[in-house]
Amino acid sequence: MASSTTDLLRRLHEQSQTEVIARARAQFQGSSEEFLTLAEEYETLVPRLRGRFLETLGLSGEDFESSQGTPLSLAVSAETGRFLRNMVLSHKPARILELGSSCGVSTLYFAEALRTLGSGMVVATELDADKCARLRTHVAMSGVGAYVDVREGDVFQTVAGLDGTFDMVFIDVWADTYLPLFRQIERLLRPGSIVLADNMYTAEDAVRPYKRYLDDDPRFSTTTLDFESGVEFTVVVS
Repeated sequence: MASSTTDLLRRLHEQSQTEVIARARAQFQGSSEEFLTLAEEYETLVPRLRGRFLETLGLSGEDFESSQGTPLSLAVSAETGRFLRNMVLSHKPARILELGSSCGVSTLYFAEALRTLGSGMVVATELDADKCARLRTHVAMSGVGAYVDVREGDVFQTVAGLDGTFDMVFIDVWADTYLPLFRQIERLLRPGSIVLADNMYTAEDAVRPYKRYLDDDPRFSTTTLDFESGVEFTVVVS
């Protein structure tokens, strides 16, 4: 990965972590000492328990995002980013659809991998205008503009205007929209397409209909990867 991209991603990861901690602390009713203890406890939990842990405190990523103040970037972690990059390097997708790009951290991992391969395109979708502006800036700073097609606006409207097929899809939007959005993109998938959906543990209740839909349909082979926020790994069989 180019050093400029590596440095930018490091700064973006640090910024996202700082934002999340600050917002969580603002919503937490206890003392600073209690908050630090809980934060340390959270880090020791296995991934599948983290969402339930947050729920017991009345906290979640979507609560952070919807509360008053500047919207959070809520970037994927560095570990998840490296996983996405490796998926691209191994699968060699010609077209990637990213549903919920935020400020572009996951977009940069996708695009950097495509640059390494020398071909391909990631269609990056984002509703928030400020985030979209930052996304475009980050793409330009990394020099991967040739591999990124930014689509600003409502993701359902964006998807409705797409055609052809996508080899890989990454879903990272509001958790309760996973299923209706997936059903809308089914026409854009082909046998062998890979669909990755984040936050299967941290938004466990909201994504349950999506998970059940995949489990019950023989057209899809799916499993939840047990790391970070929980990533649903789905392969289109037919």
